[in-house]
Amino acid sequence: MFRKTKILFLIGDYGTGGKERQLTEIIKFLPKNIYSISLFMKCSTSYYYESIKNQLNSCFSLNKSNFNIFDIISLGQYLKNVNPDIVFTFSTTLGHFTMFLNFLRLDKYHLINGSIRDAPVMLNLQHRFEKFLYNFYADVVSNSHSGLKAFNQIDKQGRYILYNAFDMKRIPVGTKLDLRQKLGIDDKFIVVMVASMNSSKDQDSFICAAHRIIKKNYDIDILFYLIGNGPKKVYYEEKIKYLGINESVLFTGTIDNVEEYLKAANLSVLTSASYHGEGIPNVVLESLACGTPVIATDNGGTKEILLHNYNGYLIKNGDYKDLANKLIFLYNNPDVLKSFSGKGVETVKNHFSIEKMIVEFESIIAS
Repeated sequence: MFRKTKILFLIGDYGTGGKERQLTEIIKFLPKNIYSISLFMKCSTSYYYESIKNQLNSCFSLNKSNFNIFDIISLGQYLKNVNPDIVFTFSTTLGHFTMFLNFLRLDKYHLINGSIRDAPVMLNLQHRFEKFLYNFYADVVSNSHSGLKAFNQIDKQGRYILYNAFDMKRIPVGTKLDLRQKLGIDDKFIVVMVASMNSSKDQDSFICAAHRIIKKNYDIDILFYLIGNGPKKVYYEEKIKYLGINESVLFTGTIDNVEEYLKAANLSVLTSASYHGEGIPNVVLESLACGTPVIATDNGGTKEILLHNYNGYLIKNGDYKDLANKLIFLYNNPDVLKSFSGKGVETVKNHFSIEKMIVEFESIIAS
């Protein structure tokens, strides 16, 4: 009788970031006639979990905002109940807990640490600790080459790349005009930035570029949208009021229809803090898939999907003047924008498809 392979996924906060999106797509598209899937998490704070909960064989949530050492007991009990063949962790803390339990238990499971999601430019104390511990895992997975390199894991045995992917069925139906009418957006040149408003992102450069364009009275009509939420949102709201550009720079807050805004836009921007190296940013994948070119800071794994002067532009960290100049250039050169758009869609279809990600995931767990 055929026995399904039992996979247990571990994650911390099941929020709306890139690792949550990748886990969601993996759970959705793994063949259920081959795999039995379970999930252990710290808590769920997004609609992503709701979309996959019915595809799980079992699930356990700690329902808390922070881990403590005693959570290892709950994890150990759940591991005993599930008795998985494979444990794939997107959480550094739960990964370390599981490695310790795996060392103590007589019944072994294949533990894979898939928690490298960024490629920090400079390693802080926590990063250095993680870098040390990764050496004790037989298998480590990153979503970018830059991530493995940052933690000194590249070219070691049992190290893999599992790129994020995009399901092309998620692209909204309708033209830009249709979507703008639905969203209540003026039919102007629209630039969006979709990102959490925290210290790892750089909405400051986005706002400064918008201010430079608006105040220099270029003969252009652009609306700028900041999409997302976070601890720095109030600061940014106050900044645009102080600069007098609050009629042209708008906030949406947290939304669950990101792709509609991305397809409705002419251009999207992702600017990151100088110390923060991105993995493979999901918003870049989503934007390119929707046919909306991207301007992003050249750090971490962003350059593994965004190719300068091919499907968008890469700029230096904090260079808001260059960002403003490139925005103006693309505004005035719709033929270049159209070329970037088509090449961006091709990039996602050819290199970041769901089918490709699932094949690569199955290859990793079979190693």
